[in-house]
Amino acid sequence: MRPHLLASLLVTSALSFHAAGAWASGPQADAEIGTTPAAPSQRAPAEVPADEAVVAEDSGPRTVHSHDAAVATDPPYDWAVLHAGLRPHLGTFGGIATFALAHARTERFYGVLSLSAVRNDAGTYVGLTQLALGRNLADDFIGGAQLSVTENRARTFTGLSQLSLAYNRSLSMAGLFQLSAFNRAKTFAGGLQLGGYNRDDASFTGLAQLGMFNHARGDFNGALQVGIVNASGEDLVENDRRTDRRFAGIAQIGVFDSAARFRGLAQIGVASIAGDDFAGALQIGALGAGAQHFRGIAQIGFAAVSDDSYGAQIGAAAVALKEHHGIQLGALGNYGKSVTGGQIGVANVADEMKGVQIGLINSATRLRGVQIGLVNHAEDGVLPWTALLNMGFGDGDGGGLPRDEDDDHHARRRNWTTGNRQQETGNRQ
Repeated sequence: MRPHLLASLLVTSALSFHAAGAWASGPQADAEIGTTPAAPSQRAPAEVPADEAVVAEDSGPRTVHSHDAAVATDPPYDWAVLHAGLRPHLGTFGGIATFALAHARTERFYGVLSLSAVRNDAGTYVGLTQLALGRNLADDFIGGAQLSVTENRARTFTGLSQLSLAYNRSLSMAGLFQLSAFNRAKTFAGGLQLGGYNRDDASFTGLAQLGMFNHARGDFNGALQVGIVNASGEDLVENDRRTDRRFAGIAQIGVFDSAARFRGLAQIGVASIAGDDFAGALQIGALGAGAQHFRGIAQIGFAAVSDDSYGAQIGAAAVALKEHHGIQLGALGNYGKSVTGGQIGVANVADEMKGVQIGLINSATRLRGVQIGLVNHAEDGVLPWTALLNMGFGDGDGGGLPRDEDDDHHARRRNWTTGNRQQETGNRQ
């Protein structure tokens, strides 16, 4: 016998307690075991959406036999303490470890370690570590970790971590963390996603997403999104008021922060956007902070912009396209269609102002309050144009109600008078 064949036999014998038939391979063995892990028995292949087919589809159908229904009745050669081979195909392995120089295929693994140099497939994996220099794939993973150089994938993952240099993917991930250049899950529940690009398609429930680009396309329920780009919502900037996607946590911290609906403490970045509404404490954007609806302590940025807002708007320019309740502190200027509170800046402009304007130039179409500045203009003020000080009470002569309230008042008075007259006529009849 040649020396290298003898050495191979000795190594194989030391690692395995199989009978000679355990090493047999061929069409019949492949048909019984399957060249890739079988999909869960309750789920037909046609029911698996294309984007959910995370286990490679590079082989023919798997033949199901009666012995597949119960682990205890599987052929005995599938049970071992240790198993090694070039491309082992196993139905059920129960023991310590399997080793493959190329491609390991195991329908059901119950043990400690599964190691493959190229690719490691498992239908159901219950163990400590699935380890491959190339790719790890599993339908259902329960245990410790999937560790690989290039890629880890599992339809359902329940364990500690998926860790690779390139790519982690799971449809349902429940674990401490995913660590890779690209981490993706349909639903994530656990601790952290750490990588260059972290993505969740349906929901993230955990501690944080930490990476260069973090995108929770569904709901984010956790503490932090920290990265260059942080987003919550189907699109990068989500402004559909019908959406129920939301960020619920402590903060988004990055260069660009975006959430369809923000519920938390703060958005902090160079640009911070709430496509629908912001309800929290601070929205801070060095260049700009924007929200359709802002409810909070302050919106702070070079430009602070909202449709309607409650709180403070602070920046070089503060803009409320519809309503603002609170104070606008725009160093260069402030604008509000309807402002209840105050405007302080070089130039202050409002269609309807209820409160005080302080600046070099103040202008209001309708004023109920005080203007203090070098030039003051109020179409219905005590005077249309004044210097230093002007006042308005809504009717142009220092008394009365603003135009819309005055119209409502007269309408209510006419209705009341008409009703009284009708009642008096009825009494006389």
